[in-house]
Amino acid sequence: MEVLTIAATVAGILGFLYILIIGQKSIPEWFRERKTEQNGKKAPSQPVASISLPSRVIQHNLPHRGDFIGREKEKKQVHEALHSRSFIITIDGIGGIGKTSLALEVLHECLAASQNSQPVANGAQPFDAFIWTSAKDRELSINDVLDVIAHTLDYAFLTQLPLAEKRHGIVKRLQEKSCLLIVDNFETVTDDNVHDFVLNLPEPSKCLITSRTQSIRLARAVSLRGMEEEETLLLIKNEEGRLDINLDALVVDARNFQRFYNATGGAPLAIRWSIGQIKQRGQSIEAVLNSLYGASGDIFEFIFERAWSLLSEASAKILLSMPIFAYSASKAAIEAASDVHQWELDEGLGQLVELWLLEASEKLDESKRRYTLHPLTRAFAQKQLVANPELEHRARIRLAAFFEHFAKAAGGDKWAWEKYDEIEEEEDNIFALLDWCFENGEETTGMNLTKAVTFFMTVRGYRHEAMKFGRKAVDAARQDGKAADLAWLLVYGIGWREINGGDLEHGEALVREGLHIYEELQDHQGIRGALRRLGRVHLYKSNFALARHCYEKGMTLAKASSDELAIASFERELALMALDEGKFVEAKDRLESILPILRNRNELALASTLGELAATYRRLGQFDTAFEFAQEGLELAKTMKRRETMSWISLSLAHIEAERGNYQSALVLAQHAEDFFERSALFHDDQEIKDIKTLIDDLQTKLAA
Repeated sequence: MEVLTIAATVAGILGFLYILIIGQKSIPEWFRERKTEQNGKKAPSQPVASISLPSRVIQHNLPHRGDFIGREKEKKQVHEALHSRSFIITIDGIGGIGKTSLALEVLHECLAASQNSQPVANGAQPFDAFIWTSAKDRELSINDVLDVIAHTLDYAFLTQLPLAEKRHGIVKRLQEKSCLLIVDNFETVTDDNVHDFVLNLPEPSKCLITSRTQSIRLARAVSLRGMEEEETLLLIKNEEGRLDINLDALVVDARNFQRFYNATGGAPLAIRWSIGQIKQRGQSIEAVLNSLYGASGDIFEFIFERAWSLLSEASAKILLSMPIFAYSASKAAIEAASDVHQWELDEGLGQLVELWLLEASEKLDESKRRYTLHPLTRAFAQKQLVANPELEHRARIRLAAFFEHFAKAAGGDKWAWEKYDEIEEEEDNIFALLDWCFENGEETTGMNLTKAVTFFMTVRGYRHEAMKFGRKAVDAARQDGKAADLAWLLVYGIGWREINGGDLEHGEALVREGLHIYEELQDHQGIRGALRRLGRVHLYKSNFALARHCYEKGMTLAKASSDELAIASFERELALMALDEGKFVEAKDRLESILPILRNRNELALASTLGELAATYRRLGQFDTAFEFAQEGLELAKTMKRRETMSWISLSLAHIEAERGNYQSALVLAQHAEDFFERSALFHDDQEIKDIKTLIDDLQTKLAA
């Protein structure tokens, strides 16, 4: 008994110690935890893998930022203002003090924070979108502001609405996500509607304004004054290195520096311009300082005048040509507009860049380098150009001829999409030039340029511009009696656009007029094009007999000329008609028969044909095959940036996925299709968008069940 008592006592003591040390765990569990703790203590010596988060896609149209020196205090103030409850923030100060540069630096920091979705050291405020508008070199109306917002947020269809509806639509978008609207040079805005719009900006969006005046009492203001002396020294040293110039006489000589600092007032633009003058031949520091001190009124106007007097004849001609461009220009385009060539062009551009009259992008490839004017320089050059209207007129005519040739070489008047990105880089310049041509008695020049970009505008979704310039080009062709040009524009330009997304009856009338002209000209290729489009009109009207008549007549002409692609195009139209008639096997066979031809010779038509083949297989109940064809067509359309094709193939894929039971995937695709259609206004009527919304609602209900 004593032995048992002792054993029990020992067991009790051991049990107490077990619970005290190990707790209510098994021995193996306790050892495993101990091993984990030991490994954890060694962990700091092991490298920790960093997690790289994908960047968010943030919509913006921010201009590029350049070198930025100093202004840390002001940057912090702007960031704090953007973080605050204030919905209007202003950066105000005199002209040339660096308001725009500061705004761009802060905005690009905010953009980086928004894209990375991570906190950054400078406390930048993230936004869902950044919309830049500027009134520096033109009147800025409420219509302009609303259009820029619509384009930046990819709701281009809003630009075609009446002003009240457009404003309502924009306000709705600004309420949906946090957008930062920027109005640069606000003091020049004379449209009271812009003021009212800014003052009533809906939450959660905000507005950042740069202005020479403190005119908005509700705003949280950051007033910008001259740079500190230390910052000015840093800026001078930066320019010294960039321009490869010795500025010791300015930096080391305290008296010279103080005179320079006082004369410029620490304004960054004046500092850079002054050093540009020092770089120029014959301009000593003393001469520049004397010029600065002798100025009255606007110091920058005086500096422009001094720089102008030093320009070579070639440099002056180049500078005068620059206001013709909407924003930036390539070297080749500048050569065409200025009529300055070869080494004189290189020397002239070099002198203008050295004097900061032009700014060049950092592209090493000369053919891709872009040249821009600072808005103040643009204003000065524009003033000189207005005094010489004949020079401006000749420059614009030369530039229009250049862009016509340029666009044709890039396939803008053909279904050759491979170089359309080159045209898109010049879209602002081309569209601005077309406006000028049609408004200044150069309708024939405008017509030729319109033809050169017609197919580009169609493929890339510039629907509004295609109709606007197409109609004016048609009027020009009528006035000039250019029958062939008129027929081409009627059939391939505005007629086709009206049929696909506009007024079907009007489109039919235009194409019939074009067909009549082609018949008189005995142009069989033109007749085929018109017959194909008339057939599509009848197909949309479900008049299959008339559609078949057009297609068969066109097919006969195509076979007579042994045009393989033309034959394939009519086979495709007949397949679409068979699909509408419920003859799914016939439609499938016709479409599959032309795939090899299109894969080799016409990728634009191939993308649409793959989508149509997917729709056919879906009607046949073969959903897996349908999905494969639709996916291939969508990827090809994305490669070509053909938004219209992307829209309806996404919708087709949504239906296919829904029928396969993949409701989440179907919902995403349907939402993409809705977004494409709404942004581009590509649907013929409201029924198509209603059908998409019905599909989305149905899918959401199924997912919630």
